[in-house]
Amino acid sequence: MGYWGVVLNNLKNADIILLILDARVPEETRNKEIEKKAEISRTEIIYVFNKSDLVNKKTLGELKKKNPNSFFTNSNKIGTLLPIKKYLNEMAVDRQKALRVAVLGYPNVGKSSILNKLTSSKEKVSRVSGTTKRTKWVRVGNVRYMDTPGVIPRKDSRASVGLTSSKDIYKIEHPEKIALKLINKIRTTNSLNDKYGVKISKEDSDYDIFLKIGAEKKHMIKGGEVDEDKTARLIVGDWQKGKLKV
Repeated sequence: MGYWGVVLNNLKNADIILLILDARVPEETRNKEIEKKAEISRTEIIYVFNKSDLVNKKTLGELKKKNPNSFFTNSNKIGTLLPIKKYLNEMAVDRQKALRVAVLGYPNVGKSSILNKLTSSKEKVSRVSGTTKRTKWVRVGNVRYMDTPGVIPRKDSRASVGLTSSKDIYKIEHPEKIALKLINKIRTTNSLNDKYGVKISKEDSDYDIFLKIGAEKKHMIKGGEVDEDKTARLIVGDWQKGKLKV
């Protein structure tokens, strides 16, 4: 059974869905296909905005205002996940059978990390995108968690896939396009200056900033030109590792 077959099968068997999003790019990581399938099956979705520690206070405040019944987490800190655990345990109290929870989302949004914290699992989580290959079932008390493969919507562009950290940086073609999109998204913050030590002016184009980063990191090729591929993979890789904020 393919990835989508596994996910759709789990949707049919789930009482509730934890849809994990990247708080830095919430709309880009909203899986419309899953939302549509859940609506048809009348399965409740709980949105979990992970990596919320990488979002500035103003943007995070706006996100919380728009999503009042959601959870905002940092999968590296178990304290931010306790409200989810409490909520699910309370839902499961009066049930005659286990509450079935499907944990879904793009690859590399932190699904497995969150699941490990919720279940106190000691399983090692890989940092490489798309590590989960099959459904994993973990039961804790009266809650049964399902960890599924990360699924990328069929209509997503290559740029979107890179922006959402859904693909291993070493397997991305033309990473410079994704790097420029990232620069455009975060250029008004201090993130690029803090990380790469580059000074940005309003007159700089996204490409100008890209070249400044390459030069500052000494990613050069013969002739004194910036190695665009190496620079792009640096930027996109840092984004995927959570080293760049919005």
